[in-house]
Amino acid sequence: MEYFDFPIVERKMDVIRKYLTICCVGCLLITSHTKAQTLTSKQTNTVSNIRFWEYLPVEYQPEGTKSPVIFFLHGKGERGDGSDSSMQVVLKHGPLKHIQNKDFGVFKSQGKNYSFIVLAPQLDKPNTFWEPEYVDEFIRYAFSEYNIDPERVYLTGLSMGGNGTWNYAYSSYNAENKFAAIAPIAGWGSTNKVCLVKERNIPTWIFHGVDDKTVPFVRGKAMYDALGSCKSGLEKDYNFTAYKNTGHNSWQKAYDLTHKWNKPNLYEWFLSHKLNRDQSTILSKNLNIKDNVMASSAEAHNAVTDVVCRLPQSLNEISGLIRDSKGVLWAHNDSYNGPYIMQLDTNGSVTRFKKVIFSSNFDWEDLAIDQDDNIYIGDIGNNENNRKKLYIYKISARDTSERVKAETISFSYPDQLDFPPSAKGMNYDSEAMIHYNNSLYTFSKNRTSPFTGIVRVYKIPATPGDYDAELIDSLKLETGPMHDNWITGADISPDGQTIALLSHRKIWLINCFEGKKFSEGNITRIVLDSFTQKEAVTFIDNHTLYIADERFKDMLGGYLYKMDISHWLSEDCE
Repeated sequence: MEYFDFPIVERKMDVIRKYLTICCVGCLLITSHTKAQTLTSKQTNTVSNIRFWEYLPVEYQPEGTKSPVIFFLHGKGERGDGSDSSMQVVLKHGPLKHIQNKDFGVFKSQGKNYSFIVLAPQLDKPNTFWEPEYVDEFIRYAFSEYNIDPERVYLTGLSMGGNGTWNYAYSSYNAENKFAAIAPIAGWGSTNKVCLVKERNIPTWIFHGVDDKTVPFVRGKAMYDALGSCKSGLEKDYNFTAYKNTGHNSWQKAYDLTHKWNKPNLYEWFLSHKLNRDQSTILSKNLNIKDNVMASSAEAHNAVTDVVCRLPQSLNEISGLIRDSKGVLWAHNDSYNGPYIMQLDTNGSVTRFKKVIFSSNFDWEDLAIDQDDNIYIGDIGNNENNRKKLYIYKISARDTSERVKAETISFSYPDQLDFPPSAKGMNYDSEAMIHYNNSLYTFSKNRTSPFTGIVRVYKIPATPGDYDAELIDSLKLETGPMHDNWITGADISPDGQTIALLSHRKIWLINCFEGKKFSEGNITRIVLDSFTQKEAVTFIDNHTLYIADERFKDMLGGYLYKMDISHWLSEDCE
């Protein structure tokens, strides 16, 4: 199905000369009777080097008073080819069109005047859709670069950008909701996921043309109807506006600045919504250690990782990595990739496959190993928090056969009462496991909304059988963005003195915990030099880590990295 955007109506040259000075290809200065407002083509310094338009109003202050921001996602017809000239097509529609016409300025809400920052990233061909990972990378960049009011952040997009608006709003990247309101226009989304928007209490205004033949009207209306049928979530305003005689181009009326089509207009409606970021700590039922949640207040350290090798295609979705006593690396992929563990060398080759029989890879997420080279494969992934039974498969690294028989450890979380729990209780997923003192320990991947940052630590016997996992500790590492701070992998050093917990961007080192809870040890927070889907970590000696990330469409990740941690380890445990 093709998606198209309508061309902008050509303006008279004398108007252009009066109000618009072209200072460079992709860089525009818009003048008013008083101060200059800037619309500038820029590029992020992040992994994807995202090109984008930046609009800063006259009233913008780099420090001091914070400004509301609109993130605008363009349609399929405005994708670029990496050139400066291709950036111009993003200016054809939406807020950027009005900025060029110099009629985008100050808006009033509840007696106060506001001016928006407008940030509009561009997708390069052949990317077809706004992936949540890509949008998240840009939003995080924006928060680091601009003086944004975190209570007045708005997301909107047209056609393919409308779909991108939906996809990001209900994605796990927005589990800790960032938006005061969203507005998908002429877009489509997943009716199976839209209840997450309501659970996150995101006010939504949907626009669609009744005679839209490109993205049929029924697809936009279905999202509104699905919102109305959601049983959970707080009630707020969820609006649907249908326009006649617009075809696919319902955005021309939706983004209109006057009150001809919408009263209030979209920008005034945005400003009437403010995100309340007060978040209470979630205490789950039957959580006997609720008073022992320990937080890390350690200063963050920055680290550079060294690339060891490119991982092979057979490990595109690597989620477990371990080193045995002979120095051999073992790895596996995550869910639905088959019950295989692979021997990996540092040239990036798989030198051996082992099929683990009497097992299935429902959601393999991590590996652990004991002093006798028994490998524990954690089928512990639980994204939806609806699994009533989790499994750990035990095999021997010393078994030389190509088909190795697994022993099974099964367990449940006795403190979980609902499957799945409410958004506030989504803390029964795990992608991290270690073997320590003859027991296995899992660390939860917190998916709560609002995000609490609490990591639960469960203890499970390392012998075959069926058990209730014992909740023995909790850590509160941070309360910032979920994808920076949820735990995606773990390992313990060969000497048993240091635990490494991994996220997409960070490592937490825990040591000096002997005879104590892990939360009572020394915790060091390290910020890594890239944000990728890192899901596997292992010690190769007491002071060195290997880290691996999944490959994303041959654009991001897919590497094995090496990291020296010796200078961050506490020597004085007193």
